[in-house]
Amino acid sequence: MARAANPHLKQQLVDAATEIFATHGLAAARVSDITDRAGASKGAFYLHFASKEAAYVAIARSFLDQLMALLRCQDETMCEAISAGELDRVSEADSQFMDFLWQHRRPLAMVLDGAVGTPFASMQDEFIDSVLGHMRESVSQHNKAFPALAGVMDPEFAATLATGIVFMYARRIIREAQPPFAAEHLMAFRALIAAGQPSEVADLIRSTQMLRAIPAHPAVGDASPQPPPADVA
Repeated sequence: MARAANPHLKQQLVDAATEIFATHGLAAARVSDITDRAGASKGAFYLHFASKEAAYVAIARSFLDQLMALLRCQDETMCEAISAGELDRVSEADSQFMDFLWQHRRPLAMVLDGAVGTPFASMQDEFIDSVLGHMRESVSQHNKAFPALAGVMDPEFAATLATGIVFMYARRIIREAQPPFAAEHLMAFRALIAAGQPSEVADLIRSTQMLRAIPAHPAVGDASPQPPPADVA
């Protein structure tokens, strides 16, 4: 009797490839490294992916698509929250975004470092551009709700500064076993925005309670289940 196909094989290959690409990079990775880690044959790999490059692109694209979907959702939430003066909701969205990066740090490492020296290194730029677009929208909404903010700094510079904070946070978490306390970075940035503002605007920004919005992160090795990565089409 023929052995039934493993319905989880593709996801096992995706998980294995993600780890190999994040750890060794695309250029140094071998298909045999992926199949050995997944406990699969090379034939099984090529049944799902034409090459290691195709696997890299599929996994990186899935991550970037999830990132864009999250940012689009947050842009809508942020617009509503800022218009209503509910900056705590904006802070919660910031923390959810940082938590998303922590939970997806292996594909994040792939995108930031895994394709160095290959034609796919531009995916890092796509990550940065996605975050920058979100930050532009955030600055725009803040300036509409609080016109006095528009005079603090150039909006493009503010969006670039915020993107730099996110990028450095992302580069840090892919190398650490515990997440940095991102709220400190975000609060420092909002303090810069608040500096020199009319007292009512500055007080509103400073009153945003970011600490309560920080999600709990399980330590590495914790038995708590982690959300599985989305299947790659």
